[in-house]
Amino acid sequence: MRVLRRILLVSALLLAGCATLSTGVDYDRAATFGGYQRFAWLPREHAHTRNPLNVERVRAAIRAELEAKGLTFTEELAAADLAVDFTLSSAERTDITTYPVEFRGGWGWGWGYGYFGDQVDVRQYREGTLAIDLFDARAHRPIWHGWAKKPLERRDLTDPGPPLRAAVAAVLAQYPPPPPR
Repeated sequence: MRVLRRILLVSALLLAGCATLSTGVDYDRAATFGGYQRFAWLPREHAHTRNPLNVERVRAAIRAELEAKGLTFTEELAAADLAVDFTLSSAERTDITTYPVEFRGGWGWGWGYGYFGDQVDVRQYREGTLAIDLFDARAHRPIWHGWAKKPLERRDLTDPGPPLRAAVAAVLAQYPPPPPR
């Protein structure tokens, strides 16, 4: 019974930490994902990433996730079935929410006319985005795109490894897509 409680507690904590992470995917419905066995990095510089260490963290996380799915990494793009690329960025965001607030004026509670004004809440934050793209290396065409977005907190910036690994895992959990019916 204690073990079950611990498992439930750890699961709840993990889910609470991922509560603000949103993900999505798009893919080529005609692609045969079972035929892809080897992957390599698409050669490209990530010059606009603020922290170059995060590029290496994301590469390591993507490689680990794809290898856990049975794919084999190769240094040679010519020997790969899949070319893998990713984009890591962040941007300032502003959420503005308005909703009516009732104000009762007049001669006392319930007397006179009610006034409905607007309450405005403004929230500014930095949102991090990770996009992972898989290309058919032989046909030179995109076959799968996955993304994750998350409002960044101070701890995400001071210790980016865990949230980056969580984002990569959440995106690649949706690869390969289900077979067509």
